[in-house]
Amino acid sequence: MRRSLAVFLLLLTVFPAVAQTPGDWVRLRQYAHSIGVDSLCAQPDAACLTRYFTQLVYGRTPRRMGYQGVAEQLDTVRLHRLTRLFLAGGDWCPLLDSLEPHDRRYRQLTAYCLRCLIDDYLGDSLTIGQVHETLNTYRWLNRFPVAQRVVVNIPSATLRLIDGRGDTQFSSRVVVGKPSTPTPVFAAYIPSLVMYPYWTIPRSILAEYLPKIRKNPTAALNQFGLQVLDNKGQLLDPSRVDWTVSASAFPYRLRQSTGCDNALGLLKFSINSPYDVYLHDTNVRRAFSLENRFLSHGCIRVERPADLANRLLGRAQFSADYLTRCPINASPKTIVLPRPIPVITTYNVLDLDDDGAIRVYPDRYGWWRLVL
Repeated sequence: MRRSLAVFLLLLTVFPAVAQTPGDWVRLRQYAHSIGVDSLCAQPDAACLTRYFTQLVYGRTPRRMGYQGVAEQLDTVRLHRLTRLFLAGGDWCPLLDSLEPHDRRYRQLTAYCLRCLIDDYLGDSLTIGQVHETLNTYRWLNRFPVAQRVVVNIPSATLRLIDGRGDTQFSSRVVVGKPSTPTPVFAAYIPSLVMYPYWTIPRSILAEYLPKIRKNPTAALNQFGLQVLDNKGQLLDPSRVDWTVSASAFPYRLRQSTGCDNALGLLKFSINSPYDVYLHDTNVRRAFSLENRFLSHGCIRVERPADLANRLLGRAQFSADYLTRCPINASPKTIVLPRPIPVITTYNVLDLDDDGAIRVYPDRYGWWRLVL
């Protein structure tokens, strides 16, 4: 079994195995309760058990989940086999264990819950609730058994690239949205990368730039490296633009030239979602050393974008000095990934860090408080 034997031996010690199904039912309900899954029925029957095991293995959709554009893959064949095995009084623990998430963090948090139960430790209800919510998120991630997936946890402002075994291949600090412009919770695909991307200022941010540009259009556009385009994508002479128009009625687009001064940096990860949000490099890399990395308008800035890109591509496309080379007026170049990679954002205020320590992160958006 992938889970450490100690955890299951611990469970068996507290809830000894018996030959009859009623005893197994007590064990199952106790275990489920310890990791935050409430019983779905008073007595086990096939339909109820299958729903129960589905929650134990695949969780429920996390709170605040917005767009979900990644296909789920539930192993219904083995779920039904688990139900039949349980009802027949067989040894169901190994099969359940094989279906549950293999992510080391999930296993460690599950063991933590079992220790709390055995020590008769109630702890702070908020903290236990946070553990259970995080465990549910990991179970929900188990619905996407792909070779690679990018998971961004917003409260910790971190990113992990996880393989099909649940092992972390790569981790990085990130910068996420400010509380006033939060990064949404979603599941989507990264289909491609863009080298030397343009940055077209979103209409939601345009109001921040127009007042500065109105004072001296030529100087401000040069300062920010901006070009003016019409609705056909043609460059316009800034002197012929009516800058008094409000941001909501402004009929043109402002685009930032490529290069090291570009807000997206030198590398962008496109995301297929209804949000104007993506992963990207940045021209303000000092922000990654800050404790407070809630600074963006919603996009996710990645500290090591070239390393992440190489792993998604499966080859060393970008050399170590790529982010320090700044060609003048380079044209954007799109690189299609060998296969689209899921990117999933989560909002877990409690999680394990890379050293395996349990961390409780500030509820920057106040989203956790809203569910209490």
